[in-house]
Amino acid sequence: MRAVQSVDRFIEDRRPRWARLAQLVEKAADRASRLEASEIVELGELYRAATSDLAIARRDHPRDAVTERLNDLVAAAHALVYSEAPTSGGRLRRFVGHDLPETVRASAPFILVAAAALFLPALVTYAIGVASPDVAASALSDQTKQELAQRRPGSEIPLDLRPIAGPLIVVNNVRVAVVAFAGGLTAGVLTVVVLLLNGAELGAAFAVLHGGEGEPALLTFVLAHGFLELSAIVLSAGAGLRLAWAILHPGDLSRADALRLAGAQAIRIVVLTVVVLGVAGTIEAFVSPTQLPVWGKLVVGLTTGSALWTYVLLVGRRGTSAR
Repeated sequence: MRAVQSVDRFIEDRRPRWARLAQLVEKAADRASRLEASEIVELGELYRAATSDLAIARRDHPRDAVTERLNDLVAAAHALVYSEAPTSGGRLRRFVGHDLPETVRASAPFILVAAAALFLPALVTYAIGVASPDVAASALSDQTKQELAQRRPGSEIPLDLRPIAGPLIVVNNVRVAVVAFAGGLTAGVLTVVVLLLNGAELGAAFAVLHGGEGEPALLTFVLAHGFLELSAIVLSAGAGLRLAWAILHPGDLSRADALRLAGAQAIRIVVLTVVVLGVAGTIEAFVSPTQLPVWGKLVVGLTTGSALWTYVLLVGRRGTSAR
């Protein structure tokens, strides 16, 4: 039967080489050319050792903070060891086809927490609002309630304003995502507050319209873009919570090193989020406010949402054990 080494002993035996690898990664600052020839050789050796350590950590201590910190360190070192010219097509393909989805999967616990912080308040406020309509009505301004009540499928955004509305929608959604991400620097407090407020507002909006024509009209409007938009908010908030975790639980690294490594990984998720929000904003401006049948909007929403999560969950899995 395999004996599992205690996490304290596991860390103590490997602490010096992890610290040295972190020093080399910091000195290189994303460019291996900044290192001496001997340091580049040392970087490669330490990287290979760290990948083996990470495999053991994932097997024996999957829930310990050291595994997450080590994953960040290995990812940062990987980018240096296999770095190519900035315009290299191979580097871009590896980033899109491996590094980016792998980073999102490594942040799965934070993304799940972010999803809970968004959708649970939505469900609670919706249930409370349906049971007590006065409570739901008081949560929204009179102008918002009036706008919601007047919604009719295909009339939400006038045709001549859609080219202007598209970029504005994207900018607004990116702003929310950036705030949710940057909120991680407040130890996650701002991120959680943004999620709770947006979730509660979403639930209250549907509760106010419950039982009337406005509820199916709002649902019809969000079907095409809502899957992508909500997914992007959850992803960016998950990246923010990853920053918060590095601040609160730096593990064996200094808080600054833990935050820097976590930040390098979280930025990748933000890149994905911006792209997703760009697509969602385009759909919201040019598809959601049209007379396309409900089933058509649902197909658009399910197709784009499934494409995103298929990419995140499945792409790049082969060969990731070396990471």
